Amino acid sequence: MKRIFNSAILAIATLALTFGLQSCNSVKPVDKTQLGGYWSLKTLKGEEAKTAFAGNLPYVQFDFEKNIVSGNGGCNTFSGPFTLSERNEFSAPNLAATMKMCMQGNKEPQFFSALSSPNLTLSLDKDGMLTLSEGNSVVLQFEKGEAPTETANTDMINAESLTGAWTLTSISGGDMKTLFTGKTPTMEFSADGKVFGNAGCNTYRTGYTLADNTITFLPVASTKMACPSMKGEDMFTGLLASPLQAGLNGDKLIFTKDGNVVLEFTKGAEK
Repeated sequence: MKRIFNSAILAIATLALTFGLQSCNSVKPVDKTQLGGYWSLKTLKGEEAKTAFAGNLPYVQFDFEKNIVSGNGGCNTFSGPFTLSERNEFSAPNLAATMKMCMQGNKEPQFFSALSSPNLTLSLDKDGMLTLSEGNSVVLQFEKGEAPTETANTDMINAESLTGAWTLTSISGGDMKTLFTGKTPTMEFSADGKVFGNAGCNTYRTGYTLADNTITFLPVASTKMACPSMKGEDMFTGLLASPLQAGLNGDKLIFTKDGNVVLEFTKGAEK
């Protein structure tokens, strides 16, 4: 009798375990094909997007081939890797954004912070609403939209706004006073597309192309003076070797790369 009772207990436990495992695996993965296209922000932590953003509304789009999520935060564009598990767990902790000066009021920082939050769950309801939740709290809601037509939040950089002399005030990866013990690097744009200046010791010349606030410098030609230290100069000219996003903030000219400020200049020649 005791053996029969123990067998019954074992059978019940096995059924309970099986049912529990089935319940744990009962989450139906979101159909990734339904996530194609553009998703316009509807709410940010319960606040209507049209209230939180005076200009463009943020949007996202998913590239499942490259596992990249990208879009616009209301002013700046962004992109970064993401994962979406079979249990609809969404993670995009390393988003990179441009750093344009944004004139219109918005909650772009809060949007980027929410989108990169850990422990988000993605869901898509029958009405086509895309929701990112943290526990029982809705963090972001999106609705399917057309390709966005963005209005400019800032004036576009052009040759006229760049023309003139600029003096370097900061450089990523080092301290200005340590890197440049001689002259402070300068950059002067001429009206005919030429760029010249001092890189800290040697003078240099180059040219540039400009498209959508992205500056691509031509190969830099410089003098070959003997300098006590070339570290700062090499860092400075090295940053000119790849395309940089440019932005104006008053009398400051800011260059960013992968969402990080790499060079900052102030209008005017070195004093």
